[in-house]
Amino acid sequence: MTDSETFMTLGMSGNMATVWTVIFYVTLSSVLVLMRRIFLYLLTTLLFTVYWGFVLYWGGFLSGVQSHTTAFAFYTFCGLAITCLAIIASFKGTSYDFSVAESDPR
Repeated sequence: MTDSETFMTLGMSGNMATVWTVIFYVTLSSVLVLMRRIFLYLLTTLLFTVYWGFVLYWGGFLSGVQSHTTAFAFYTFCGLAITCLAIIASFKGTSYDFSVAESDPR
């Protein structure tokens, strides 16, 4: 059996993220880490987590509320608020010097 057949027999076919989004995420994350842009990497991870959370669980999320428009607006607002707070925190953050200090030989 292939992996996709295994997921189908387990009834988990609706919980798989699309391949192109995974490839895009891994490629973008790899480039950002290699460029040492750690904050952008973390922000990308946050945004993909919010996106995949919505895509994979939107049925259960929307079935629990009466107004689909309100639920979608609330989810979008929370995702944007978390992103904006992360960006604001990056501007207010302290710059740390990670250079190795030479020890005094005395």
